Amino acid sequence: MLHLYNSLRQKVYLQIFTIYVRYLIGGAFIIAAFGMGKVTGKANLLHSMDSPIEKLQPIQQFFRVMVDSGLYWQFIGWTQIIAGVLLMTQRFARVGALIFFGLIVNIFVITVSYSFTGTPIVTGLMTLAATYLLVWDLPAFAPLVMNSISYQHNKQEISASAFWVILGCIMIGSIIVLTLLHQPVTLQLGVPFVEGAIGFILFLLSNRKNN
Repeated sequence: MLHLYNSLRQKVYLQIFTIYVRYLIGGAFIIAAFGMGKVTGKANLLHSMDSPIEKLQPIQQFFRVMVDSGLYWQFIGWTQIIAGVLLMTQRFARVGALIFFGLIVNIFVITVSYSFTGTPIVTGLMTLAATYLLVWDLPAFAPLVMNSISYQHNKQEISASAFWVILGCIMIGSIIVLTLLHQPVTLQLGVPFVEGAIGFILFLLSNRKNN
């Protein structure tokens, strides 16, 4: 089993897939934190802040209480941003994956508990993605629960390249600038997507030249 795991982890296409999963869910978390007003302590997506809480639906009451907490609402937002940034840097993605996993599992259970329409599918997929990232870096986490593990370290792991670190930082910068300028969510998602696509093309071209 470990031999198969080690073999799969050496596959270039899986390494690229992992890099872009980190970009995707990391960027989504940062955008969501700003978009829902968690950084400022206000709920941009909650249109019932002026209504008496007893007249709200259970899910509206839930978010109302969290927003009214102030510090806790901002704590969630900043934790999301930190996890997202760590994931997108690639260099510190393992720590980001741990933080992200704890957050997304909690969010998934909330969406299921309050019967969000369609949202549990999205959060469920993000939970699977977070689980995949933890499994991908299992050798780094294994010493926490066992004394040793037979793992073939790949010194040429693509995600360790400065190229992906720089690309991640560019995408992070674009997302933060666009959110602070209150640009549409489509633009916040679209610009990093284009940057990621350009980065992928440059990587392929660079590999062809080297080969």
